[in-house]
Amino acid sequence: MADKQLEEDDPFAIVGVRLPEVMDDEALTTMACCFVEELARLGFGRERLLTVFRNPFYTGPHTVYRLKGEAFVRALADQIPARAGERRRG
Repeated sequence: MADKQLEEDDPFAIVGVRLPEVMDDEALTTMACCFVEELARLGFGRERLLTVFRNPFYTGPHTVYRLKGEAFVRALADQIPARAGERRRG
């Protein structure tokens, strides 16, 4: 842990946000892609990633799971590693 005290306007302070009550399909899909890509970059394998989406503790990913379904999340989990590899090569 850093010795520096957090300042009120510190950009690294943890800030919780609430999701809108209603999200359109495009916003939900974009959010899902961000979750999957971030977890993949953190080293989460496919099954561990799916476990996060299934767990109600993780409100954002679980919202995607409830609204879009497991097949949707599985399809994203299958696509992201290939897309991340394309970016690294390019």
